[in-house]
Amino acid sequence: MTIAARGQTLVDLHTAPELLRVVNVWDAITAAAIGSLPETKALATASHSISATFGYEDGERIPLDPHLDMIGRIVAAVEQPVSADLESGYGDAGETVRRAIGVGVVGANLEDGMRPLDESIRAVEAAVAAAQAEGVPFALNARTDAYV
Repeated sequence: MTIAARGQTLVDLHTAPELLRVVNVWDAITAAAIGSLPETKALATASHSISATFGYEDGERIPLDPHLDMIGRIVAAVEQPVSADLESGYGDAGETVRRAIGVGVVGANLEDGMRPLDESIRAVEAAVAAAQAEGVPFALNARTDAYV
């Protein structure tokens, strides 16, 4: 499946009336195992688990290059679209999204750490602009790390 087809599939899954259940994976073997299940429509990466695999704490402590390398391996291991946990955007959400698309990612979320609203808005705008510039259907997911 091409990256454009994966991207369109993920966008379509987000707009379908059925609930989209996405399982987090952290390496190629977990991706392949979850991806082999017929009910798996899409996968997501877990920054905490990828970081731990490399011996790092979560929260952008793993450098972006090995993080994206592992995400690329995950994408290559499955046919389904992959959405990536891109931490807080590594200081440049647009560039991080562009690089993630370069390894096959077609969706992402940016963590909602406490920062001024205008900074959060700029990060989302940069991520959306980067995806549009790459010309790939892309799902930027809303999420929260808050606990109830």
